[in-house]
Amino acid sequence: MKLTSNGQRAAGAVAMQGDSFEELRATFVKRLKAERQRLVSLGAALAQRKTSRAPVLDELRSRAHRLSGSAAIFELNGVAALARALELAVDALTVVDRLAVPRAENSDRVMCAALEALIQVIDSFDEPSNELQLHGPMATARQARRILNG
Repeated sequence: MKLTSNGQRAAGAVAMQGDSFEELRATFVKRLKAERQRLVSLGAALAQRKTSRAPVLDELRSRAHRLSGSAAIFELNGVAALARALELAVDALTVVDRLAVPRAENSDRVMCAALEALIQVIDSFDEPSNELQLHGPMATARQARRILNG
């Protein structure tokens, strides 16, 4: 954005007004609820095995990738880390499925564990007792580790 001769921003380039970072983060957390529903649906579709895995895995990977990046922007490190773990697990399954290599028994479990942990962290945003704790960027990372480690 160019500065005018007196050092002020050009009139057409107005910064976003009225939305603080915390307000944007709160909006993102609300949108996580809809994303949670879609993640649950994709997990159910994989469990039913009625359709081809490839399109379901592709959508799951894409959603996990976008969620990881968005959560990182809003400093929700636990959500970002779990979404990234899910993305990597799906990537591994997709490669194995496309190569028609027998997949390790553990690979599906890793993906399912990452998906379940991500859904649990998203669910935790509804719990009033955790609401204040989740505002710190490290709170969700600790919570994510706790879920993954049992």
